[in-house]
Amino acid sequence: MPLTLTSLGSASALPARNTYFTAHVLNIRGRSFLLDCGEGTQLRLGQLGISLGAIDHVFITHLHADHVFGLLGMISSMHLLKRNAPLYVHAPRGLEKLIEFYFDFSGKQDPSFPIIHKVVEGTGMFPVMDGGEALVSAFPLNHGVPTFGYLFREKRVRKSEPRSVAYCTDTAPFPELAGWVEGVDLLFLEATFLEKDLESAQNYKHCTARQAAQIALDAGVGKLLLGHFSSRYKEAPAYLAEAREIFPDTELSTESRTFSVPRRLIAT
Repeated sequence: MPLTLTSLGSASALPARNTYFTAHVLNIRGRSFLLDCGEGTQLRLGQLGISLGAIDHVFITHLHADHVFGLLGMISSMHLLKRNAPLYVHAPRGLEKLIEFYFDFSGKQDPSFPIIHKVVEGTGMFPVMDGGEALVSAFPLNHGVPTFGYLFREKRVRKSEPRSVAYCTDTAPFPELAGWVEGVDLLFLEATFLEKDLESAQNYKHCTARQAAQIALDAGVGKLLLGHFSSRYKEAPAYLAEAREIFPDTELSTESRTFSVPRRLIAT
C-alpha cells in the first residue's frame, strides 16, 4: 500500500526555465490528492501519466496566483471530458469567486460535474476531511493572506503504524509550526530563499532553507522536502547544502521526483 508524494512543480512566484509552479500529488493507498494547483498543473499530470479522472480532492493552501491559477484550466479540461464525478476543492474563502468569474466571463455553460468548495478556515489544528484512506487536518500558516497547511494521517492498517505527511507553503517561521507537524514521517516545507537573503524572506513572509531545516529538527520529522524555490537562484543544490547542515535527511522536491514513505511495524 504505497504512500508517495510526487512533485509537479517547484517554482515560486515567477517561473524559471524547466520549472513549473507549485503543485504536488499525494498518493495514499492508490488514491490521489492534489496539493496546490499552480499554472501548468494539468500539463504536468499528463506528462507523468496521472489521469485527471484520478483527482477528486484538491487542497489549496492559499489564493496567490502561483498556487491556484492552474485550477481553472484543469476544471475546463474536466468539463470538456464530460466528467460526472464531483470535484472537492478545499481552499480558503474566496475561491468560489474565481470559479464563478471564469464560467461567467468565458460564457461557458455550467460544468458537467459538481465543484464543491469546502471552505478552509479556523485557528489551531482543525479537521477538514475524514476519508477512507486518511484523516486530513489544517492549520493556519504565517503569510500575507489567509494560508493553511495540511496534515494527512493514514488510517491504521493491521499491525502497521499509520504514516503521516505535512504540506506547508507559503509561510514564515512561527512558534507553533514545529508542534503542529511534530513527528510526521514526511514534511514538505517551502524554502523560497537562502539565508543570505533572510531580509527578503522576512519581508515576504517566507522561509529560508536554513529556517525550514530548523523547523524540521525541532519537530523531529522523518524526512524534509524543500520546494517553492525563488527564480533568483540558478543553482538548486545551494538549498540542499544549507539545509543539510542542520537537518541531514533533506531532499529537494524538484519536478518529477517521487518520494515514498515506508511502512513501519508496530513494536510488540
